[in-house]
Amino acid sequence: MAGDKKRLVGNTGRMSRPSTRMPPLDVVLRTVGALQEHGIVVALGGSGLLAAFGLVDQVRDWDLSTDAERDSVAAALSSAGIDHVQAAAGDGHYATQARFRIEGDDHEVDLLIGFALRSGGSRIAIPTRVTGYWRGLPLGDPAQWALAYRLMGRDERATPLQTWLDTH
Repeated sequence: MAGDKKRLVGNTGRMSRPSTRMPPLDVVLRTVGALQEHGIVVALGGSGLLAAFGLVDQVRDWDLSTDAERDSVAAALSSAGIDHVQAAAGDGHYATQARFRIEGDDHEVDLLIGFALRSGGSRIAIPTRVTGYWRGLPLGDPAQWALAYRLMGRDERATPLQTWLDTH
């Protein structure tokens, strides 16, 4: 299975469209590095993941997820001198355990801890799985993000991801 996932995203150097507009990478790369230095698995999701597969032409912010404990994540960020603010996490259809917001100059990094959604009275976990790399960022599992977008009612994001999965 892990080999299959690697195959899915093995060629990550040329996936995004040349015209993709996105925020600078410095803050998100620094955040990822700080977490990885502490042995925390973290992966890119959201529009950044879609951009990696050439499915969107704009990324407004960076979404990261991890299944690590909130206190471990906070300690890793603090030890790297990364300012972070705890934000609302489990409201509405979200059942995420915690969320940190990290400010960039003109964007933010949203760090989801224990990413999960509610559906039909159940909590559906969206596990963090690294399936490849793009521009130095670990990529989340596109199948899990397709599920997340379906649960959020965002078919405009789920459908292209599912189509990409079906053809790769």
